Amino acid sequence: ADFIGSPSMNLLKGVVRKGDKPIVEIAGTPFPMAQNSKVEDGRNVVYGVRPEHLEIHPDGVPAKISVVEPTGSETLVFLRFGDGEMVALFRERHDFKPGDTLHLKPRLDQVHLFDSETGRRL
Repeated sequence: ADFIGSPSMNLLKGVVRKGDKPIVEIAGTPFPMAQNSKVEDGRNVVYGVRPEHLEIHPDGVPAKISVVEPTGSETLVFLRFGDGEMVALFRERHDFKPGDTLHLKPRLDQVHLFDSETGRRL
């Protein structure tokens, strides 16, 4: 799934944690997942989200900008969180700078979970 589209889908290895709010723990950081997900607690997964499906949100995952790459009508932002990295894409104008922290929340209807061993979508 990561090779289709440009930029590629963020594929982040993590573990499902079901509690009050189900999450996928990635590099020590909690990422939200759908409440109605049937994926069992403790399962190793790959959390897939396309860069254009990450939105700025006060309750989002804190991530520090490492690189800002304007590409004309879009801006690619490369970020670090915990021990992980991801890419976000914005079509609207922002004044981002390396070192800034963004709080990003994936659109849950656009998150894909894959089995970490087989690569099959769950």
